[in-house]
Amino acid sequence: MRIAASTSRRPFVRGNPRAAVDPEPRLGADRGRIGRAYRAGRLVCGCVHVTISLDDRLGLTQRERRGVRVRFHEPLADDLRTELAELARRRGTASHRAAERSDPIELVVDDPCGQHEHMIGGLQPPHRRHGELREIEFGLRELTRT
Repeated sequence: MRIAASTSRRPFVRGNPRAAVDPEPRLGADRGRIGRAYRAGRLVCGCVHVTISLDDRLGLTQRERRGVRVRFHEPLADDLRTELAELARRRGTASHRAAERSDPIELVVDDPCGQHEHMIGGLQPPHRRHGELREIEFGLRELTRT
């Protein structure tokens, strides 16, 4: 006995409406932006790629939902370059201790609407440690956001 193929799997058959296009990014979507990094009012990196991701898991506070990752591009200040190389080179608890010793960094992120978002936080060790410095994404533990 042969069963006829169901037409309900076809995307445009009557009764199967087209999926609506969502123009807004979903909660888990990454938003990449460009910004600048400052320490003590001094520009330490003129081009920082900032990726902001939102986690939609239940039970997280709004601050815990937001994940920020940064990639630093040239030109870099020498002290920041050595600090980033140390964070990328060390592993385990040594990398976390090095991250705790580092000074906070202020990011000024350019918004597509023409506004600026300021974030102050501490750098976190990267998950992927190999490659050129501009390819390594460091985490940012936000202290304040204005």
